[in-house]
Amino acid sequence: MVTMIVDGDSLFARSWFAAQQIVQDDPAEAIRLAVNTILIILNPDTNKIGRQFTHILFAWDQKTNPLKKRTEPKPPKYYETKALVKDVFTFLLNAGHYDHPEFESDDIVATAAFNADPKIEKYVVSADKDLHQIELPNCRYYCLHTKAVLSTRFILNKWHVKRISQVALALAIIGDPVDNIKGVHGWGPVKCKELFAAVRPEMHFAEALEVIAEQIEDEEKLGQFYDSLDRTLLKTNVPGVPEPSEIDLVAPVNVKAAGIQGIDYYYNHVFNAYTREPF
Repeated sequence: MVTMIVDGDSLFARSWFAAQQIVQDDPAEAIRLAVNTILIILNPDTNKIGRQFTHILFAWDQKTNPLKKRTEPKPPKYYETKALVKDVFTFLLNAGHYDHPEFESDDIVATAAFNADPKIEKYVVSADKDLHQIELPNCRYYCLHTKAVLSTRFILNKWHVKRISQVALALAIIGDPVDNIKGVHGWGPVKCKELFAAVRPEMHFAEALEVIAEQIEDEEKLGQFYDSLDRTLLKTNVPGVPEPSEIDLVAPVNVKAAGIQGIDYYYNHVFNAYTREPF
């Protein structure tokens, strides 16, 4: 079995804003981009993974989530179009969906990955840097930006960390304006690399945290670090998240398409159904 766990909000936000560069305020274009992105990943001929997925789960934010890091208002039609995307994925793939009023989509992804059987091959699909920190057996990160699986070496080098699980520490130092994570004022990748020089490869998260914190002598900066860390650490205790293996990937048509023509055919099949009978 091969499971795909998709950060639905990351996928949709990327599709929405990319669509605005093509056709302003056209929900259909955002839907098309989101659907095509997933179909290309599912297709072993085009996904650079070479695997046939058997299960798929989408994780979503709720519109009214009071704990959301991203506080900027969304444009008109954004949430309505996101709901349509969920319906299209349900129709096409028999996809599973989950959201929770007190947790973000990346926390749901992390919980689903941690709950899954460690023997099952898992791919987390997202553009969210927070999810780089998942360190689990048989679990890999497919980046929507690069359209490829990120290697362990790439992630370690990007964040200057010694273990994947330490990415949250690096994010807390550097910050992330996209997620409204301030980080430590005036510090960046160079300072992060300097701090992690004292962290040994065999250290687990708690040990690495202690080593980093001991080097931050300024109380104000230490407070900024801990405040940011509280926002970068993923939650793995979201209640009610379904086991991805409980949701079989079943399509009305064969999603194992042959190249771009096949992808277009299956998209048109879904979109024509959507326009004929709006959800």
